[in-house]
Amino acid sequence: MAMQPNVRARIGLLPAGHHYYWDQYPRLKQMGLRMYDRLRNMLEPMADIVAPELVDTPEKSREAGLLFAREKVDLILVFPFGYTPSMDMLPALQGLRVPIRILNAHEDRAYDYATADTTDYLHHEAVCCVPELAGALVGQGRRFRVRTGPFDDPRLQHELRSDFTGAAAAREFLGLNVGLIGQVYPGMTDMPIDESRLLRATGRMLVRPEVEEFENAFQAVTDDQLEEMLTHFETTYEVDSTVTRDHMRFSAQVAVAYDAVIRKHDISAFGYYWWGERELMTQLRAQSGLAVSRLAAMGRPGVTEGDVKTAMAMKILDLLGGGGMFVEFFAMDFNENSILMGHDGPANINVAAGHARLMHLDTHHGKSGHGLGIDFDMQQGPVTLLNLSQHDAGDTFKLIYSVGEIVPGTILGIGNPNARARMERPLHEFIDAWCQQGPSHHIALGIGDHGEALETFAEAVDFPTVRV
Repeated sequence: MAMQPNVRARIGLLPAGHHYYWDQYPRLKQMGLRMYDRLRNMLEPMADIVAPELVDTPEKSREAGLLFAREKVDLILVFPFGYTPSMDMLPALQGLRVPIRILNAHEDRAYDYATADTTDYLHHEAVCCVPELAGALVGQGRRFRVRTGPFDDPRLQHELRSDFTGAAAAREFLGLNVGLIGQVYPGMTDMPIDESRLLRATGRMLVRPEVEEFENAFQAVTDDQLEEMLTHFETTYEVDSTVTRDHMRFSAQVAVAYDAVIRKHDISAFGYYWWGERELMTQLRAQSGLAVSRLAAMGRPGVTEGDVKTAMAMKILDLLGGGGMFVEFFAMDFNENSILMGHDGPANINVAAGHARLMHLDTHHGKSGHGLGIDFDMQQGPVTLLNLSQHDAGDTFKLIYSVGEIVPGTILGIGNPNARARMERPLHEFIDAWCQQGPSHHIALGIGDHGEALETFAEAVDFPTVRV
């Protein structure tokens, strides 16, 4: 099941040319503008476009920059449709700290050089100024990428969509509330989040609901709310014979309570864990699998063991259109060069192939309580693994990611979703390279290859990034 990004970008498009040519070659300007119209038609399904009139002087460039600032664009796409002096670009970028892309693209894949006149040559000459534009950005200490190809090239279109999605996800990410409920699992040194980093990265601190809020919300669930949630679960999941009606009703009541608390605080990603001294409090956490899986599928991922950072990584993948669920390494299959990956507790049925299944688990390994286990087969094909690390990350966070593939093969039947992942490198190289970056043991998994979008996202939020 293909998923779509959950964000839409506002792109500042800068159509640029050299005013000196227009009188010299009367057909040239209109040729460029017609090509620019074709570009707009290609881009408008991908993003909301904010664009000035043709920019062919430094003065018009400054006016374009004011427009981009006023409209709060997520990314600037510079499109020279002929030679363009770099001072027709730089003023538009002053004071704007968003990703920059130089679009070195054309409507034509080639043209008839033998019969072309000077106007034809100048119409196809934008590549001439691309090094100048790039050099100007380097001189200003600005990061950028050059996107090259004919308009109809699927690779170019994919790169642009990824840029737009990554930039829009960054804008959305910086406005989210992230929560921690209860505590992190004792002894896991990789679970705590440095709240000062979070504050520097997003301008926000953790939202910290009280655990008792879940008990209060649980007790306040109405019969109608309970029946509606129960019906939702019964139609969503295949239910094993180990699951009783009472199990389902309790989980449904827990789900209504979680929904109320998370929405009350408008939390978009959260870590949670507590042991509980009373049976009810223990079971409000132990029976949370369906509740938190439902929230994850709705774009509010939660991670057990108090892992806020992996919840944030899951939310990034959700914004990019990858779904996002949390896993850890289960086992290595050296015969197949694959890693078995999964986790107990909450999942995300958006990444499932077919129906998810429920079974009752008398124990949750390493945790107190008992409750329903969720199991499903993950979609096969490309996947992105993402970790949000605090190590070697400067003042904020570092993105560690890798692109692999979910492949067919025998998996565990222990009431938890798991799958075989084959990475781009041999196992012994991948594991060492991954661990050298200082990850946590939990990993966010998203369906699809989101490498390009993650790079743009990281550029927009100023996170260092490492692809393993």
